[in-house]
Amino acid sequence: MPLLEEIKNVLSFAAFRPDPDDSNIPWNKRFVKSRSLLLNVSRTQTSWRAVNKRGQFQETGAEDGELAEVALLHTEEWRGLTDAGWCAVSLNNRFIISLENNLSRRENQAELLRLNPRAVLGAKSDRGKRYAIYHHPTTTSSLLMACDDAFVKIAEDTLRGCTLRPGRICCGLFAMLEAKLNDIYTLGKPEAHGSFMLVAICEGSVAALVQQNGQWTDLRCRSGVGMESADAMFQIVSPLTQKMQPGTPIFLLHDGIHKAFAGEMFQQLQKEGEFDVQDISIEDQLWNIIAQY
Repeated sequence: MPLLEEIKNVLSFAAFRPDPDDSNIPWNKRFVKSRSLLLNVSRTQTSWRAVNKRGQFQETGAEDGELAEVALLHTEEWRGLTDAGWCAVSLNNRFIISLENNLSRRENQAELLRLNPRAVLGAKSDRGKRYAIYHHPTTTSSLLMACDDAFVKIAEDTLRGCTLRPGRICCGLFAMLEAKLNDIYTLGKPEAHGSFMLVAICEGSVAALVQQNGQWTDLRCRSGVGMESADAMFQIVSPLTQKMQPGTPIFLLHDGIHKAFAGEMFQQLQKEGEFDVQDISIEDQLWNIIAQY
């Protein structure tokens, strides 16, 4: 019987598809012709989006409360939106992104970060954290994201308790930064070797990165700021604009979910000075990134 199944898999090309458990493969390659679920967890709310067998977005929803409370209410609904319970999770609380220099760039870095962070980070490593890194392509600078390990484990245990299978857990804000920086540097855009500020906001968290003359010079990040007022979030970003030259591009990247709040931030940035403020977000920005990350 196993041999027959193997033959069937080869005939249908199933044998050549990535295993859903392989986190090194992009999400949209792991679940070809299979439904999956995307979850976005913030400090006070959980939102979700279903992905159908053709890779298109379908059902969506949101519920206030902590993940454990929301999962209890929507277990049956979430499970019904996937073929095998697989979900990708974006966490947007209890993390920090910092600007570092001279971090290790070993070839197997991503695997080491999961298994032995100290081998990559040295003394900067903390046993209570999980990490992700994005390196500047031409300098020694790196962005380092550290998320509370306990927060990740709670999310994993909660979802498994709902018979869901978390196939990938990421920080949504960091994933957005990484995706956009990849676009800037790999597509050879003019700002790649010049100056700009990239402001990313996601589910009430914010990160602002400044590059001047091809060098990352400043970064400020705060998770769980909330969206009660754009003023509180803008005060985190504002000190960086005071160091920038007039006319410097400011790119605003938002999750595409909370558009009204993003509009307030855009207006705040425009009032700050003579800068070229551009909203570079696309529709369903966060969902698009999670579905391909």
